Amino acid sequence: MENEKLDELEVIERYIILLLGVKNKPIPSREHLQKELFILSKANPKISEYITFEKHYEGPYSIDVDDIIKNPTYYPGAIWIDKKGRCGLTPKGKNIYNKIIKKYSENLKFQALINSMKMIRKIYEKLSKDELLFIMYATYPEYREKSNLSDRLFSPTKRKELAEKLLKKGVITKKRYKELVNYDQGSSR
Repeated sequence: MENEKLDELEVIERYIILLLGVKNKPIPSREHLQKELFILSKANPKISEYITFEKHYEGPYSIDVDDIIKNPTYYPGAIWIDKKGRCGLTPKGKNIYNKIIKKYSENLKFQALINSMKMIRKIYEKLSKDELLFIMYATYPEYREKSNLSDRLFSPTKRKELAEKLLKKGVITKKRYKELVNYDQGSSR
């Protein structure tokens, strides 16, 4: 996808359309969309060349992603957002998604990207906002810096409650559960 001469914003819009399209259901919130793209950028560093995330009061945040989902430049009418913040593809967006998939379906790196997107959505969309932010902050503590929620999420009682939920949902291992319950806020993991 990046080998074409596309404008940076068009590339970001395509990443968003692809992430929204890999499952036939909406992403539960704008926060989930932001965090899933952030995780994707960690799994696929090429994405970091296009999407920049900054420290924000709710963890990693990209102003470009926020602007694009509100006002897409290259694919207007492809994305919908409801009052609850859920995001999905319109029929036009699904058509664009299918065209991108068809065009790059033989590319092994593209196939790996799509598989990563499917896995990220499967794992992170079953999380509540608190669970999502908790795992983000525990994994990437530098993003707690401007957070207005992390102190509450990392209180001993809340930390144990959230770690138990993540373990039950199969998002973390027993070992990671113990690390999170005994989390030292000064350490990185």
